[in-house]
Amino acid sequence: MPEGDPAQVFGALGVPLPEMRVIGRTVAGQPIWSGEVEPGYPAADLWTATREWFPGTGWWPVLTEPRTFDGLEEATSAAPPPIGEPDGVRWLDRAYAAATPEGADFPRSPRPLTSDDIDHAGFDWADAWAVVGDDFAALTLVPAPAPWLVPYLLNWWGACNYDLGGADHAAMLRRWAGHWQAELLALGLDTITLRVATPPRTDPDALAVALEHHLYCHQGVETLDNLKPQTAAPLWQLWWD
Repeated sequence: MPEGDPAQVFGALGVPLPEMRVIGRTVAGQPIWSGEVEPGYPAADLWTATREWFPGTGWWPVLTEPRTFDGLEEATSAAPPPIGEPDGVRWLDRAYAAATPEGADFPRSPRPLTSDDIDHAGFDWADAWAVVGDDFAALTLVPAPAPWLVPYLLNWWGACNYDLGGADHAAMLRRWAGHWQAELLALGLDTITLRVATPPRTDPDALAVALEHHLYCHQGVETLDNLKPQTAAPLWQLWWD
């Protein structure tokens, strides 16, 4: 696992960091470092620069805001790391069964995925982040074997109202990392934001991911089809209230 001040490590790699301080420890007892950054494009650029060195440094970068770390003081009491359910299938099966008692189904609408949904006209994930990331003024570096483990390692409580914990988030983030190259970008009080390198490009794939999003966080749309444009975007923001 990484050791020392990350500002010195990344400085030697040509990536200048802000002044970093230890704000707590993961469930594995490793220090979590954080420093102030300018929100929007500068934060996205620094996330990209630090993310590229993850295989060598072992620190996964996450853009955060102060309320992200509610519950961090309880992190050392968490259960062992979730290593099962590599594809999240069993998690989805349980969630689907709970959401469809007595054969109930999800509402649909005649809304196909369109070329406009897929073609973002040069508007990439960093452009989308510049619109929604105003409150995220910190870069946090989490020592992690894999990015999908970060919510577990932080004992993130953002979905506690839905009885979801670290193992649940790890299962879904691991699934989407494998299928769509989705990587954890930001954690807020009750939001998870993912950068998605290869989002769905067909209507059936977008519908399947829309169902997974709905089972995971109930995005507040009337039909699954209304979720399809969000799944085809290069930035997924999932939230609970």
